[in-house]
Amino acid sequence: MKHLNDRTIQSYIDNELPESKRKMVEMHLEECPSCRQKVEAQRAFTENLKNSMETLVSDNIVVPEFSFEKATRPEVNVNRIVLISSLATACSIALIAVLINLLSKPKPTEYIFDYYTIEDYDANKPSAEQEFAEFKMHLQTEETDTNL
Repeated sequence: MKHLNDRTIQSYIDNELPESKRKMVEMHLEECPSCRQKVEAQRAFTENLKNSMETLVSDNIVVPEFSFEKATRPEVNVNRIVLISSLATACSIALIAVLINLLSKPKPTEYIFDYYTIEDYDANKPSAEQEFAEFKMHLQTEETDTNL
């Protein structure tokens, strides 16, 4: 086994290793005088640190009681909220109405004219001289009849 690193040594001293790893470390310490020396030095350092902390910090420390002021919510102006939500609703409805109006209009198309004559159509005459009895105008699917 390799030499123990500082983290493993500190975990061993603090009794934080799992049982299986702890047994492996103890077996290694029986065989390795270098690691045993590191563990003893770390134990001594940890003990000196604990003693130093005890002399620096006295037991009769008075900790003031903490009290928190309950946060207050600002007053809610109900009239303002109702007004804003009403305006938002009205704007949404107006926007939907405008969009429906814009999308539902048919695209402009050309009118289709059909002419019917009283007599048989004479191809030798210009259309201005033809006598028309009925005039039909088609716009998409709608038909408008006009009698002249």
